[in-house]
Amino acid sequence: AEAGGVRLAFFHYDCYVDGELRLSVREGQAGFFTPAELAAGGGVRWDPAEHPPGDDLPFDPPAVRCERTSFGTDRVRALAQGSPAECFGPGWEATAAHVRTPLLDGERLRLLDEVTVFDPVGGPWGRGYLRAETAVSPDDWFFTGHFKNDPCMPGTLMLQGGLQAMAFYLTASGHTVDRDGWRFEPVDTQPSRAKCRGQATPESRRIVYEVFVRGVSAGPVPTLHADVLGSVDGRKAFLGRGMALRLVPDWPLSQWRVLGPPAVQEDGAPVPLPRLGGLSGHREEKAVAVAADGFRFDYASLLACAWGRPSEAFGTMYEPFDGTRRVARLPGPPYHFMSRIVSVDGVQGGMREGSVVVAEYDVPERAWYFEQNPSRCMPLAVLMEVALQPCGWLASYAGSATTSEQDLLFRNLDGVKTVTGEVTAGTRAIRTRAELTRVSRSGDMIIESFRVVCTADGVPLAELTTVFGYFPRSAFDDQQGLPVPAEERARLDEPCDRVVDLTARPARYCAGEPRLPGRMLLMLDRVTGSWPEGGSAGLGRLRSEKDVRPDAWFFRAHFFQDPVQPGSLGVEAMCQLLQYHLIEGGAADGIVHPRFDPVLPGRETVWTYRGQITPANRLIRVDMDIVESGTDARGPYAVADATLWGDDTCIYRVRGLGMRVVSGPPPVR
Repeated sequence: AEAGGVRLAFFHYDCYVDGELRLSVREGQAGFFTPAELAAGGGVRWDPAEHPPGDDLPFDPPAVRCERTSFGTDRVRALAQGSPAECFGPGWEATAAHVRTPLLDGERLRLLDEVTVFDPVGGPWGRGYLRAETAVSPDDWFFTGHFKNDPCMPGTLMLQGGLQAMAFYLTASGHTVDRDGWRFEPVDTQPSRAKCRGQATPESRRIVYEVFVRGVSAGPVPTLHADVLGSVDGRKAFLGRGMALRLVPDWPLSQWRVLGPPAVQEDGAPVPLPRLGGLSGHREEKAVAVAADGFRFDYASLLACAWGRPSEAFGTMYEPFDGTRRVARLPGPPYHFMSRIVSVDGVQGGMREGSVVVAEYDVPERAWYFEQNPSRCMPLAVLMEVALQPCGWLASYAGSATTSEQDLLFRNLDGVKTVTGEVTAGTRAIRTRAELTRVSRSGDMIIESFRVVCTADGVPLAELTTVFGYFPRSAFDDQQGLPVPAEERARLDEPCDRVVDLTARPARYCAGEPRLPGRMLLMLDRVTGSWPEGGSAGLGRLRSEKDVRPDAWFFRAHFFQDPVQPGSLGVEAMCQLLQYHLIEGGAADGIVHPRFDPVLPGRETVWTYRGQITPANRLIRVDMDIVESGTDARGPYAVADATLWGDDTCIYRVRGLGMRVVSGPPPVR
């Protein structure tokens, strides 16, 4: 058509991806204009004050109140790079433990430089307002391809910039803090109108995006309804009316699995989690268990149990958890120690006592825990996980979580273990047999007991009995911990002039033979007390501390959407404090090539957990009594009882934990 000498084109189109309709455009318009006509254009004629929203949209308050009202380039870049806490500050600490936090577009597609105004009750309607700005440069990448001899910013990118500003608003309102792994997407089936009445060219200097909030829904799927105005050097160039953006559940493995082949972290240097989630080219070399409907319990399903869609871990039974609901997870790499399910005996979803799983873990020749442990053998914490993770898998297979309308958290409560062997880089595989021996239920709380036997290349390695529980999240709102007498609590503050900062890696404890682990595995920051003749047996007492960092690697590994420090690493902290005691006491003097056993073999160790360490905690303390010491045929040893405290609450108690100094390298299987 032609109007006033201007040629206009009218169009509509539909876009499909793999046969699925993803985008429809109706009443599309485009025109041919002279440079003079473009320069003389009046821009978008729109005043938000004249278009107030109706009463049909919700207006929920922010999930977290942000102290800041503006954000410079460094803060916006930090958000785009996956660090919301660096952008927003207090209130966003928990996001440091996210496996994959909801992100703005990054790198070249990031279209926001800074946010100059954020006001949840601002704007002409008092419903919220955001102003974001970005500089325009003649070198911007999009000018090269759009168009030849007529460079201008695509209107679709202006729309994308507006959506990024809306995503920033939702994030600044705290709606991503408790939604690890989710992503932003436009609301489908809800039409919006876009107008372009100006352009950004290489001669332009600045684009401003203004978000006028019409409504906000806090959930279960957080959604922002807004009008977005884009201005170029003060001229209103773009308007999006009735735009809607939401946060939707997503799973890191859905993207990561195609990025590369499976990878193993070989040392203490962090490996990006997307690399550890690769499944490209993976083939199962051994037989795996298969469900009645043909579902295979292979490595891909186990990785999905950590980071993927729940139905990809257990089949259709877990489809109800493929949305906003949450389910208990296995730990993810680098703290994931299951390679396949060899066999399973028991009805899936039956919650039957007597159900049995046999799982295998292929031990890598090079793994971070070998490199970090000076003894070059598998540390106790990893050995505990190898034994315990199949219990968690079996509890999920049995369908425990599917019996409640509430989302349940899965926690280890008690255990008794005896270790009889060692695992080295020469070990090929550990086979774990876990049997569900008892199930009891009270309301939404489910208690399950297991009997576990581990072998390494067919040789007995460990036996244990253990108890786990499913609990509603509210059960942890007021963490009571373990009861302790007043005099035991007072020991935490008892003064001592012997304080050792282990973060400085003092040579006496962190160099030579034997020595404490490397930085990744070391669960002690400092020893705050050492009384050689103290404790209940007069054989010594020790006390240590570790500062809790929300970005600690183990929170990301254990668990997705439910970050807690593994109880096994709390026990590992006790092992390391016992190692410190043996070094300090000179137990290794005169021993050729001394090293530590991972734990005193053949001794029964008992643990009780009644609480958790989360990113919200600030301090972990261990208080330990040496209850036995001596020398046997293999070398000097010590046995201890210990408690672990989260801030001021006693949450773990371990009895009979032993450690020994031996000579020579660990045996190679």
